[in-house]
Parts: sequence; C-alpha cells; structure tokens
Amino acid sequence: MLRLIYTSHVQPPVDTASLLEQARRDNHAKGITGGLAVLDGVFLQYLEGEAEDVDALFTKIGRDGRHRDVKVLERRVVDRRMFADWSMATLEWTEETRNIFCSFSPGTALDLYQTDPTTAAPMFRAWAATSAWKN
Repeated sequence: MLRLIYTSHVQPPVDTASLLEQARRDNHAKGITGGLAVLDGVFLQYLEGEAEDVDALFTKIGRDGRHRDVKVLERRVVDRRMFADWSMATLEWTEETRNIFCSFSPGTALDLYQTDPTTAAPMFRAWAATSAWKN
C-alpha cells in the first residue's frame, strides 16, 4: 500500500465538481482512496492504494493541464489506508479545519502549497477525524 501526498496550483478554469466526479469514478475502479483539500487556487491531495495504481494516477496528474507546479510532499509505503471508505472525499473549510492547518503550520499563512512535508500526513489524519468531509 502506497501513500502519496502532493500539492499543486490550480490552472483555471477548473470545474471542481466535474473533477471530483471523475476522480471518484476512476479511483473506485482502481482501488485508490483519499482526500482532497482545495483552497485559494491550490490542491492538496492524499492518495492511497497499490503502488503501481497510485504512481500511474500521479503520472496522469502531472500531465493534466489543470495542475501546475506539482510538488510531492510524501511518497511512502503504509500498512493500512486512512481513507478506506472514500474513493475521494473533499475537505470543507470550517473554523475547525483551518485551526488544524494552523496547528500544523504555526506562524504561516493558510497556504496549502506551503504545507510542510513532515506534517502533511498527520494533518490529514487530524482532518480525517472531523466531520468536515464530503464524500
């Protein structure tokens, strides 16, 4: 099982609803699960699944014109899924989710592209414990 977390700038225009619908359909077929945070023109995404499937999806993302400045924050083998029940859930921004981001990035602006690679997975874990997800 592979976990890959990346961030990228959104290349407008992007229909996020259509993007999510496609991701949910395609990810489900490939056994990929995860979570997506979108804020101020930046994607922060957590993907998990079999290594070859996650790597193939990430290669596709890197070629997708809706993303620019794609940056891997973490690529690691893991024992189990964090988002086992979600083909792709999206984070809703609430006071709680903003506070979680700020607790993992003290003293920095709320800029997903500047997410610290060492805290990306724990931050997603903290977000996963909230009810701020749309699946």
